[in-house]
Amino acid sequence: MREKRQKRQSGNGDFTRNRVFEVAAEVFHRKGYDNTSMSDVASAAGLTKAGLYHHISSKESLLYTVLDYGLDLTEAYVIRPLAGISDPLERLETMIDLHLRLVLEERNLEVTGLLHECRTLSASDRSRINRRKKEYVRMAAGIIADVTKKYNVKDVDPKLAAYALLGMLNWTYQWYKTSGSSTREEIVRTFQRIFLQGILGSAWVDRQANATAH
Repeated sequence: MREKRQKRQSGNGDFTRNRVFEVAAEVFHRKGYDNTSMSDVASAAGLTKAGLYHHISSKESLLYTVLDYGLDLTEAYVIRPLAGISDPLERLETMIDLHLRLVLEERNLEVTGLLHECRTLSASDRSRINRRKKEYVRMAAGIIADVTKKYNVKDVDPKLAAYALLGMLNWTYQWYKTSGSSTREEIVRTFQRIFLQGILGSAWVDRQANATAH
């Protein structure tokens, strides 16, 4: 991603490449990939069409780069901070918090589009993106497996639970409004309670009661 984050000089002046990707993600999200032209992206980014092609070679290449950039953000803002947390339940709680922070607070729409537009990529690009997505699912499933092992939960499939959790987290962009009645913090607490009580049952209730008592 080093090249992506460099500033490049064009006839439109200095323009940060990752800003092009963020604008493209917003336009793809709003209009749909098939209905978006490179002229639409250039206009939204404040570039000429020639200036946009200075940054990216084609619409498909732009989509791939947006999705890859979104996964870089996920790695930086979710995966790396989890590495320093040893307790599996705290790690899972934090993952839910950080993932929602990325989707809702930072409004990184390129992340929320990951599950919807991969089918339009070439087979090789789709394979690369899907490989990175599967790594994230495996990471989530691994955390869930550690939690269920710690609390001796036998009837939860960690992989299915990971798909359920990520579906719940990623879908929030469809209905969340910054002007709505629920804050990000309230959504985080609610999602943590729904998911963790769902997989741990009484163990989660007892833990929360003990934490309140102390």
